Amino acid sequence: EKNMKNKLNTAIAALFVVTASMGVMATEVGGTYVTAGMMKISTDELDELKTISGVSVDDEDTVATLTVGYQFDKNLSFEAGAISEYDVSVTGAIASSSGTLFGKSYSFDAGDLTLKSKFDTGYTLGAKYGAPVNESFDVYGRLGMYFWDTSAVASSTGDVTYDGTTTAAGTEVTIATESGSDVYLGIGSSYKINQSTSINADYLKFDIDGSDVDGLSLAVAFDF
Repeated sequence: EKNMKNKLNTAIAALFVVTASMGVMATEVGGTYVTAGMMKISTDELDELKTISGVSVDDEDTVATLTVGYQFDKNLSFEAGAISEYDVSVTGAIASSSGTLFGKSYSFDAGDLTLKSKFDTGYTLGAKYGAPVNESFDVYGRLGMYFWDTSAVASSTGDVTYDGTTTAAGTEVTIATESGSDVYLGIGSSYKINQSTSINADYLKFDIDGSDVDGLSLAVAFDF
């Protein structure tokens, strides 16, 4: 976690240096903008457990998004943002089962199982390249880094064994925690309502420790 925060601080510092150095140009062709919206997230984080008979996998959630950007060129902007916390889960009454999850072995005794992958608020840092289609409509692409923290929490009416450690029935246990950063890619479009307000629709794709995540979002953008 400390390493991730150090990387994030370094990246933010680099962003400020670059945008400050382009300040003169920015006052002529761009400025600051803020977007706020909602995103529907889907992930294959728990797909390895779909083969267990009797379980139900909820692999979608809805999150809030906030992005602050600085446009220093008529096409190119730098952005920093946040994606709120979310979780995906597996629940069900199962027979005894075993396999591999997050690269390590597990076994579940028969019982009622709940397993959640919880994702803390994550942060993005990257660039957006846009091009106008007409006076009101723009299209753009996004590229950057997503900084994340995640944990997996399990509870069951049967014993849970993960990576050689057994937890007694009825006890909630955090079986895995990870943090890191991965590349995100996105495409989107923007419709200008007036000189300072736009509606944005985005598709974002990123990776969390080998698991694919897709996001569809709708946001309002305000130019300053």
